[in-house]
Amino acid sequence: MARNKVKSGNMFLLITLLPAILILGGFIVLFLWGFYQSLTDMRFGRSRVDFEGIENYARLVGRSRFWESVSATAIYAFSAVICESVLGLAIAKLFNTKAVLAQWLRPAILLPLVLPPLSVALMWTTMMNPETGVMNYFLSFVGIENFPWTAKAETAMFAIVFIDVWTFTPFFALIIFAGLRGITPDIIEGARMNGAKAWGIFWRVELPMVLPYILLAALFRIIDSLNQFDIIFGTTQGGPGNATDVLSVSAYFTAFQNLYFGRGAAIMIVNWLMVLLTAMVVVKLWQYTRKRVGGYA
Repeated sequence: MARNKVKSGNMFLLITLLPAILILGGFIVLFLWGFYQSLTDMRFGRSRVDFEGIENYARLVGRSRFWESVSATAIYAFSAVICESVLGLAIAKLFNTKAVLAQWLRPAILLPLVLPPLSVALMWTTMMNPETGVMNYFLSFVGIENFPWTAKAETAMFAIVFIDVWTFTPFFALIIFAGLRGITPDIIEGARMNGAKAWGIFWRVELPMVLPYILLAALFRIIDSLNQFDIIFGTTQGGPGNATDVLSVSAYFTAFQNLYFGRGAAIMIVNWLMVLLTAMVVVKLWQYTRKRVGGYA
């Protein structure tokens, strides 16, 4: 009887997990198919597909434009995540107070997160128009005239990072705020009794204890930022020139504009490796901070 109950329980567990297993299996199959494509000369309109090995990767490494895309991807992702973590920490600290401004901002902080990224890109593209956009109207009050935003290569990267920061800083703020709320009052009071001032409490108590939360948010955001497509394609489409030609946009144009599916798949595999290595480093940092904080993190 007991054995039958165990079998029925295992069967129920298997049925419950079956949809997740199928979805995960589908992702693995698609990834393996994409990796196989990257090793071929697959192109639209050709019935014959030849296996080329690492030829597509060798061709990428030898192109300066590829390295420009790698550089643009890294600059965009790390600039956005660093700015979002700093601003998110500042907003979380504000939310952790009883200030009237904090009470007004808490309901509104979710607004950027619920908007589709492509809609955000189109909205900001309109506002950043050098001639008719409202952003330059506001900048004129501080003496800045005709700022080009996405119209010039020198400022396009700044513009798309600005849009990303506006969109995803609330994500950092909410996670860090949860970490701050987890710090019990007796810890803060103990620091005060030892003579710590407000800045000392933040630097020696609060920041070390919320650092795992910051790194956790950074992990999710660095993965998303290195793969970012919607915001960049909706604003600059990789331009002007190659200023914002990140790997995801470069792969899109290679595969779906130039119809070189094999080369486009190779670019995305490189992008995946970049995400994987960066995520592994962030996870190691997160584990290290968790050990240092101990049971409070």
